[in-house]
Amino acid sequence: MRRDRGLTLIELVVAMALFALIAIMGLQAMTGTLRLRDRLTEMDDAAHQVGQALALLRHDMGAAVPIVFHPPEGAPQSALHSGGGALSISVAGQPQMPFERGTGLNRVEWRLDASGTLTRRVWPTLAPLRDSQQTQESRVLTGVTDMEVRSYWPQRGWRRGTSSGTLREAQVSGSTDGDTGLSAVIENYSDTLPLGLEITLVTRDHGRLVLVESLR
Repeated sequence: MRRDRGLTLIELVVAMALFALIAIMGLQAMTGTLRLRDRLTEMDDAAHQVGQALALLRHDMGAAVPIVFHPPEGAPQSALHSGGGALSISVAGQPQMPFERGTGLNRVEWRLDASGTLTRRVWPTLAPLRDSQQTQESRVLTGVTDMEVRSYWPQRGWRRGTSSGTLREAQVSGSTDGDTGLSAVIENYSDTLPLGLEITLVTRDHGRLVLVESLR
């Protein structure tokens, strides 16, 4: 009768080595899956942030109205004004809380700061009495390196910025004897909107994002 023998020490070591190798391979696969999940989550969050920012910006562009903005201090601003890394738009139809009173006309300001963050804040009226009426800045999108604005004007085509650059007649101060004192000057502020508006956001992770909206 043949007698069964147990595992030798070498066979036991080999079996343990195989088990250890399988465990390491499984751990590496699980670690790779978790890293991929985290990366996909980050990409999804970034895509959601970009989509939300573009949707909000397009909504403001589409709600533009041809009404001049009168800040608490300083000269009036055009219905559409850009400069200094900021874009301001007179808009209508923005949602308001039930306890808020207003005409339904607001001034929206988009600003790109030095850290690459695009922010948004709102005046609840186009003729505010004090600076405290303006809402606090809300962070909308990060990783933005530049914001470019162009506007399309009849018979002039696309122009950088939001001004048509056309001449208008303005009254010269100090005119007497019923003289109108009109002079051709470059328009300082206007309630006229261009036919179209193009906003380009240059981002680190998504390249150039271009929005084009008809304003008429």
